Amino acid sequence: MNNNKILAIDVGTTSLKMGIFSESLHRDGFYEHTYPVNIFEDEKAEIDPEVWWTSIVKGCRLFGEKLKEVRLVSFSVTSPGLVAMDRQGRALTKAILFLDQRSHKQAAYIIKTLGRDALLEKGGNLPVSGGSSLSSMLWIRDNLPEVYTQTYKFGHTNTYLIYKLTKQWAIDPSTTSITGLYNTKKNDLTWNTEFLEKLSLPEEKLPDLYQSFQEVGEITDDVARLLGLPPSCKVLCGGNDAVLSAFSAGVNTPGDILHISGTCDIMMVCLDKPVGSSTYNIRSHILPDRWLTLFVLNTGGKSLEWFHSVFCSEMSADTFYLEYIPEVIEKKINGRCPLYKPFLQGSRYSRQLLKAGFSGIGVTTTRDDFLIAILKGNNLYLASHLAEITKVVQCTDRIKITGRAAKIPNMEKAMRKWIGEYHYTYIEQSSLHGAAKLGEIYYKQLKT
Repeated sequence: MNNNKILAIDVGTTSLKMGIFSESLHRDGFYEHTYPVNIFEDEKAEIDPEVWWTSIVKGCRLFGEKLKEVRLVSFSVTSPGLVAMDRQGRALTKAILFLDQRSHKQAAYIIKTLGRDALLEKGGNLPVSGGSSLSSMLWIRDNLPEVYTQTYKFGHTNTYLIYKLTKQWAIDPSTTSITGLYNTKKNDLTWNTEFLEKLSLPEEKLPDLYQSFQEVGEITDDVARLLGLPPSCKVLCGGNDAVLSAFSAGVNTPGDILHISGTCDIMMVCLDKPVGSSTYNIRSHILPDRWLTLFVLNTGGKSLEWFHSVFCSEMSADTFYLEYIPEVIEKKINGRCPLYKPFLQGSRYSRQLLKAGFSGIGVTTTRDDFLIAILKGNNLYLASHLAEITKVVQCTDRIKITGRAAKIPNMEKAMRKWIGEYHYTYIEQSSLHGAAKLGEIYYKQLKT
């Protein structure tokens, strides 16, 4: 068993990472490929799921002979990442991402039909555009009826890729717990049949439910040849990237906190009871009897990318992130600045399409002032979740942080100023490591 390797695949919003790990989680090999997200007319946010697959194929070819010892594939995935697929697993739509803002009407219909209290009591979450794949399913039904009729299964990122590998349909609680259709509070691998019936959605259009660390099947012979993997290689269901980041970081005790600072910013707190709210989501943890809050700022790191392209296009990326941002924080952190509403790509917690905005602007306002306003607005927004969740659970005095934006020099100083005087600990590549840890669980279960 000691020579069995794990191929961990982390499918993120804007990049795919792959690593080969031993059973003891030592990493031997790493690959990363970036890709663009298509955003149209300030509403649609989607990606061709074939981009994920071609990235995996390319990464496997670069790993070459190292793959011969791999016996297990495990996924960490962005979700929802909703894909409508036909009977052969072919995508009938682009993958609809959490940034998507086209299904507000459907979210309102779901709340009216099922009732706000019932949704929070049984599913733990209210539907919102993009962030809830149930809203996106109904949008497809309302606007693309031919596609809906052809849809054999709706699934998330891992559903699409697992079918590519094994020809099996699968999804796990951590990715599907905010769909509005999973029994998130019970967390018992069952769909909510009452909700399905009221919305006239057939359960047959949904994949089978597995725990993230459960084996779904073996890769097919043709895929083994294509990727260079052994034909007996097994595939786990995998889980949501944010949840696996938390799992990898040891955010397993009620009150533990994780801040993921990436394309979007996510504040997560571990709970031992699933208390739902209209202002945050709840995801099922990898561990039993544990849940995680999911408080998302749709454009955390993305707001810095936007600022760079609009206000600082003359700077290289390294100059912008490693020199300009740290200098502005140092100069401006204690000064006055405009007010910034951090809804550059809407909000997961609003039934309306919110927009970002600056106020308090004068003729002396500079681009430095706009940048510090963004940093302040983003961090105060994240801090509001911690203020709310302390009414539910006693939080620790430590925040574990991960993601590229958190590594910007002086960024911790901004966090301390506007999120709070916590002990901040940075953790590297945690969602990829979390996928590998699923393999560790799998192998331990085989030995018992």
